[in-house]
Amino acid sequence: MSLSSVEPLSFDPTYSFESSTSRGAPRQHSFNPYTDNGGTILGITGDDFVVLAGDTRHTSGYNINSRTERKVYRLGEDNSLILATVGFGADSKDVAETMTRAVNDFKFNHNLKNMTVNAAAQFLFTVLYGNRFFPKYTHCILAGLDKDGKGRLYSYDSVGSYSKEGERRAAAGAASSLIVPFLDNQVEFKNQYLPASNGTTERPVEDLPKETVVKLVKDAFTSATERHIEVGDGLQIITVTKDGVFEEMVELKKD
Repeated sequence: MSLSSVEPLSFDPTYSFESSTSRGAPRQHSFNPYTDNGGTILGITGDDFVVLAGDTRHTSGYNINSRTERKVYRLGEDNSLILATVGFGADSKDVAETMTRAVNDFKFNHNLKNMTVNAAAQFLFTVLYGNRFFPKYTHCILAGLDKDGKGRLYSYDSVGSYSKEGERRAAAGAASSLIVPFLDNQVEFKNQYLPASNGTTERPVEDLPKETVVKLVKDAFTSATERHIEVGDGLQIITVTKDGVFEEMVELKKD
């Protein structure tokens, strides 16, 4: 290429080679240690049982890091406490390990007495709220049976907000926006009416049997995997009853 073929530089009188920082403009520094590792969790409570479930897909954007990453944890071997976490994988594991240690320490320090689900719910609030200035990027659902054998379910945001009265159903994670409306209709009976009322009398809310709840959980995740790429591979379902804690694994879509 000859020098004659090179176009001359155009001169813009408004342009300056002086850097913006040397002119005293503010500079912004940021630090973002969080990432969303996908997945979804949900919980449904009945009269004398509670069900927590979560898929096993662990993602980073469009990449699948693991197909066997469980999101539901037992907080001890001889109690009814279970915890489901989703969000940033490292924070989720840290919260689960913190809660497991707290439950075990409570039993050791209280003459082998197990921590109640109400006490565990309050302690989890303390853990999350205590980190509010550098929050644990995880959404939690805690469940168990109370002293009367009734199922209790508590859901949390990242800074520990929760209802002490508990909830009938809860969901969090990537596909929660798809699952929550389904649970509202099938568990809370929203927009359901008695057939004989000609659409004028709402169906009263009642506790569902355990078999129906487990089926709803499977249907919810099967539907979510059809619409969301961050949910899939496997489904971990833990059911807590007065007879013990039972775990089931179900295969989901892998693409």
